[in-house]
Amino acid sequence: MILLLVFSAPLQAGKIKKGYKALAMYDYFKALHLFKKAYKHKHKLFLTAYGISTISSRSDNHFYNIDTAYVYLLKAKKAFTAAKPSTQLSWKKSYGIDSLSIAFLEDTIEQKAFILSTVRNTVDGFNHFINMYTIAKQVSDAIELRNLLAFTIASKENTYQAYKGFTDTYPNSTEFDEAKKRYEILLFKTLTAEHQLSNFVEFIAQYPESPYIGSAEDSIYRIATPHRLIKEYYSFIHAYPANHNITEAWHKIYSIYTIDAKPQTFVRFHKDYPDYPFTQHADTDLVLSQTRFYPAREGNVWGYVDSTGKVRVPFKYEWVDTNFYDGLASVAMNDKLGFINKRGELVIPCIYDEADHFHNTLSVVKKGNLSGIISSLNQIIVPFEYQEISNFTQGMAVIEKNNKYGYMNLLGEEVVPPKYKDAGEFSEGFGYVQDSSSKYGFINVVGQAVIPCKYDWAGRFKDGLTKVRDDKQFGLINTKGDTILDCEYDNIADFTDSLAMVVQQGKVGYVNRKGEIRIPLKYDFASDLISGGMFKKGLAKVQLHKKRGFIDAKGKLVIAAKYDELINYTYGLAPAMLNRKWGYIDGKGNETIPLKYDITAPFSDSLGRVALKGKVGFIDVKGKPAIPLQYDTATDFENGIAVVISNGKYGLIDKKGFAVAPCQWNSIQHMGEFLQVDVNGKMAYYNIKARKYVWQEKGFVIVQPAPPQQAPIQGSKPSNTDAKKVK
Repeated sequence: MILLLVFSAPLQAGKIKKGYKALAMYDYFKALHLFKKAYKHKHKLFLTAYGISTISSRSDNHFYNIDTAYVYLLKAKKAFTAAKPSTQLSWKKSYGIDSLSIAFLEDTIEQKAFILSTVRNTVDGFNHFINMYTIAKQVSDAIELRNLLAFTIASKENTYQAYKGFTDTYPNSTEFDEAKKRYEILLFKTLTAEHQLSNFVEFIAQYPESPYIGSAEDSIYRIATPHRLIKEYYSFIHAYPANHNITEAWHKIYSIYTIDAKPQTFVRFHKDYPDYPFTQHADTDLVLSQTRFYPAREGNVWGYVDSTGKVRVPFKYEWVDTNFYDGLASVAMNDKLGFINKRGELVIPCIYDEADHFHNTLSVVKKGNLSGIISSLNQIIVPFEYQEISNFTQGMAVIEKNNKYGYMNLLGEEVVPPKYKDAGEFSEGFGYVQDSSSKYGFINVVGQAVIPCKYDWAGRFKDGLTKVRDDKQFGLINTKGDTILDCEYDNIADFTDSLAMVVQQGKVGYVNRKGEIRIPLKYDFASDLISGGMFKKGLAKVQLHKKRGFIDAKGKLVIAAKYDELINYTYGLAPAMLNRKWGYIDGKGNETIPLKYDITAPFSDSLGRVALKGKVGFIDVKGKPAIPLQYDTATDFENGIAVVISNGKYGLIDKKGFAVAPCQWNSIQHMGEFLQVDVNGKMAYYNIKARKYVWQEKGFVIVQPAPPQQAPIQGSKPSNTDAKKVK
C-alpha cells in the first residue's frame, strides 16, 4: 500500500502533462480522459478541473457544455486559492496557468452562458443563468432580460391574473410599476370596451376625478388621429383643447411638416401655423438644420466642427472618420483606432489596427492580423481568432480561418465552419461557396447545400437570377438551380430594363429574364459595351462594322450605326463622335449641334460641357455658347454650380459664368453642401450656397476675390495647356 502511494503522485502528474499536451493539440477526447483519471486525486484537483473546464468551454468539440465548464472552473478557482504561493508559481511555470488565466476563462464561460440564455430567451433559461452564475457580471443584465421577458409574456396574456403573478414574483423589477398600472386599469378598459370615441368622451364627463382620465384622453387622441395626418392632429387640437395630448399633437404636426429639416421648411411652417405654441423650439431647429459635424484639422491633429464653424470635438486625434455611424465615429491615436461619440467622449479606446464603421451596433475590428467583432458598448462579441470577417449581409458574415472560409451569424456563432476554398456574401438567401474540387455552388443561411458545387464560377443572385460559368462559358440559373440560359456565352452583362446583353463568338444580342433571346446576336462586340451597352431609358448602344448606333427594346436600330462613339441621351441630346470630332444628335439622329469639338459630355443642369484645343466651356441645348472655352477642365453643373480648374487651381462658377469662388484652391472635396478645400496644405470649409468660408484652419490664407463678373462669351483665346482631370 505504501509503495502504491509513492508511485501514484508521479503517475498522475504524468497523466496531467499528457492531458495538457493533448489539449494543446486539440485532442479533446484524450485530454478529457486523462484529466478525469487524475481528477480523483485531490492534490491535482486544480490542474484537472481547469483542464476539464477548458475543454467543456470550447464549442469545437463534442464535450462542449458551458455549465459543466463553469462547475469545474469554480472547483479549479477554489483549489487555486487554497494552494500555497509556491505551488501556484509551479503551476504557472509548468503549465502557464495563473490567476489571470482563471479570470479570463471565467469571463469567457460567463459570457457564453449569458449569450446562450439570450438565445434561448426563456424565463427558465435566464433563471438558470442567474442562479448558477451568481457572481457573473452579466447577472444584472440577465435579471433585466428575464423580467422584461416575463413582463412581455404577461402583456401577451393581458389579464389581471397575469400582471398580478408578475408583480408578486418580481417586485423589484423595472416593469413593476407598469404591470401594476395595467393590473389596475383593467376595470377602466372594461367600462370602455367598445372603444368608441363617445365612450371616452362620456367617461371623462361622468368621472372627471378618475385616475384614468389620462388614459381616456389617450384613447380619444388615438381615435381622433387614426392615419397620423397633419390635418387630423390639427382638428384634434381644436376639438379637444383640454386634452393632455395637445402638446404631443403639435409636436407631431411639427415633426411631420419639417421632416426634411430644411431651413426653408421651418420658415414656411411659421407662416402656415402661426398659432404653434413652441416658436423657440422651431427657431432652434432652424439653426440646427444648418448644422452638421465635419472633420477638421489644426496642424497635425483632427477634431470636428459644426456647420457654423464651432468646434464640437477638440483637435487631438491623428485622424477622424468622415461621418458618425450609429452615433460613433472612428478616430486614431498612436496609430491605433477607437471610437468617440458626438459629445467627444472616447467610448472605445484606441487599441485597434483596423476598424469598420458600426452597423446595427456591431463593428469588425482587427488587432494585428486577427479580426474580431465588438459592440458599441465595447463588448467583445467575437474573439480575435479570424484572419478576416466581412460585413454582415442578411445576418451572415464571411469568415476566414486557416485560409478556409465559412460563415457566422449576428451572435458570432459559426453557422458554417471555415471549410471552403472561397465564399461570397449572401444575397436573396444564398451564398456562393467553392469546395475542395474548386467548383462553385450555393448554400442557404443554415449552411445546407441548395445548389451543388458544379460550376467553374458563380456570382451573387439579383432579382432571382445569377450568372454562372462552366467550361469558360457563361449562363444563367435561378434560385432553384434551374438553368435559365445555357452556359454557352462568352459574357453576360447585368439586366437593365429587363434585358441583358449576351456575347457569343464576337456577336452581341439581348435576352430577357426567362432566358429568351429578344434581340438576335447580330451586333459586334467591344469590351466597353459590357457596361456601356446596357439599356438605359429604352435605348442601348450597339456596334456594327466598328460604328455605333442606338437600338430600342425591340431591337430596332433607331439611330444608325455610323458614329465612332455615342453617349446616352440627356435633355433629348446624345454626345456623338465621328472622325475624332464630337457634337450632339437628337432623338431622330439629327446632328443638331455640329461635330466640331474635341470632347462633349452629356447635358447636366441644362448645360453641356465641351472642349476644344485644350480648353473647356459650356453650351446650351441649342448649341449656343453659355460659358467661354477658357478653363483647363471642369465638372458638369450640379445644382447650378460647376467646379473648374485654371492654371492648376480649383474654383467654382455658376450657370451664368460668374466666378462664385476664384480658382485658388489646390484641392477640393465635396462634403454635402460644403466643400473641403486646401490652400498650400491648409484646409477650410466653404459653404457653396452661402458662398463663404465657415471654418478655416490656422494659417489658411486666401486672396479676397473681386466682385463676381461674367466672363465674356467671345474674345477668350485658349492656350495649348493640356487639360487636367478633376479628381
